[in-house]
Amino acid sequence: MIPLGCSWAPWDWGDCISEKLGDALEWAIGSLFELIFDAIKFVVIKAVELVMESVGTLWIDIDTPEFGNNSAIAFVQERTLWILILAATLSMIVGGVRMALAQRGEAVRDIIKSLLTMVVVSAGAVAFAGALIQIADGFSEWIVDEAIKAGPPPQPIPGKPTPTQSTFATRIGEILVNPLKTEGVGLMLVIVIGILMVVTSLIQLALMVIRYGMLILLVGVLPLTAAATNTEAGMMWFKRAVAWLAGFILYKPIAAIIYASAITLIGTPEGSTDETLAVITGVAMMMLAVVALPAILRFVSPKTGG
Repeated sequence: MIPLGCSWAPWDWGDCISEKLGDALEWAIGSLFELIFDAIKFVVIKAVELVMESVGTLWIDIDTPEFGNNSAIAFVQERTLWILILAATLSMIVGGVRMALAQRGEAVRDIIKSLLTMVVVSAGAVAFAGALIQIADGFSEWIVDEAIKAGPPPQPIPGKPTPTQSTFATRIGEILVNPLKTEGVGLMLVIVIGILMVVTSLIQLALMVIRYGMLILLVGVLPLTAAATNTEAGMMWFKRAVAWLAGFILYKPIAAIIYASAITLIGTPEGSTDETLAVITGVAMMMLAVVALPAILRFVSPKTGG
């Protein structure tokens, strides 16, 4: 028997019903999966927007308190003062022994230089480091704000006043909407990008808290490290402490430069052929800011990794 398919003939009505039911079932299943995927995309985007609004640039907005009024630094310096005096005394004894053995005046010059270094560092280290940190924090906030302002104007939201300036959260929301237009990989791409952005921001916030603690510790013990610079071990200790202090001060502005570049890169105009690549590259640059700290410490102090 040759199937004639669906027609208006009464004997073909069964085939018509089966065909239409199959089409309806296929449409219903397809619509259901599309609805589920759209719901997942919406939830991921809203979750990322909320998290980024809370912690996205929190590490930029939190300023390091002034060190001059920081009781933790004063506590460290007061409690280690006897160690500083002991180290300075031992370094002078070592210098005197060297001078007696060599019968030359270079040891006296080294002792005087060491004492002057200790006095200058003890008197001005806190103020000088505090000024550098304020400059670094101010630059970090400025460059990230400039990158956010340079983005496309925020989209108006029905029922709410039109925002006059694009915030980091709205920029992230607009960025994540664009990859959804890529057929087939839109959902996976959005989930991966969202997770990476959230995790990167949380790690960045944790690193800035560690930076603040390390700055307090390094500034607090810096006079102690300067107490024995007339000895080889003391000078190496002092140089390493200064290098670490410089590295932790520089970390925030360098991370801010990387973030600003990533924000600008991610803001590729909608419809660009390299839009998806720009988003992926921008997120990779945000992740690069997380690993910038060990690279900076290794750069300012090559022996750090040894």
